[in-house]
Amino acid sequence: MTIKGVLKKAIKTLQLKMKYGQRIDYRYPLYVADDVRLNDVHFGIYNNVAHDAEINRSVIGDRTSIGRFSKIESADIGKFCSISWDVTIGATGHPMTHLSTHAFSYRKLFGLVNKDGQQEKKRVKIANDVWIGCQVVIMPGVTIGNGAIVGAGSIVTHDVKPYEVVVGNPAKVKKLRFDPATIAKLEKINWWDLSDEQLQANSQLFTRDLDQEIIKELRRLNDV
Repeated sequence: MTIKGVLKKAIKTLQLKMKYGQRIDYRYPLYVADDVRLNDVHFGIYNNVAHDAEINRSVIGDRTSIGRFSKIESADIGKFCSISWDVTIGATGHPMTHLSTHAFSYRKLFGLVNKDGQQEKKRVKIANDVWIGCQVVIMPGVTIGNGAIVGAGSIVTHDVKPYEVVVGNPAKVKKLRFDPATIAKLEKINWWDLSDEQLQANSQLFTRDLDQEIIKELRRLNDV
């Protein structure tokens, strides 16, 4: 790394520490835009968080990007995920089986209780290489498998299997990205775990439609 690069890294690290302190854990580089709110977040490497996003109590895998105005709560998100703008992950719910759905009985800001109650929230689990379109809402406790796509404006209330394409309210399966046999092979390959050197040397595998030659080469690289 050049002297300029070292200085740039040092300045960026200092800026992040001054702004967020111990509220985040990360490896450089981390790209965080203005007006982003972070609390108890563990980042991987080469993450990008666009302006006005908010992330709380979550883990974000390597090279995952998060769009503007997106809100993430209590989620474990894998590598190489593309999360668009104004997405809500881990949406806050209300107690439908209580006498009232209102939060006055466990939130002190409404003036009827002296302290906030602890509301258990199930974590959202999003695997690797998942694409989530704009204005999607993902409810607590949902698991989304590798390679899945969630269409814009969808509300996800149930688990999504690997490489499914889901759309709608509630989100339903529209199709599979690939045939079941190919999906089974991809699930064993886990290309997102390849080293940076392997990905750089084989980037051409990701620039054309998937075929069996690509599968064969990925299996060789991953020794499966």
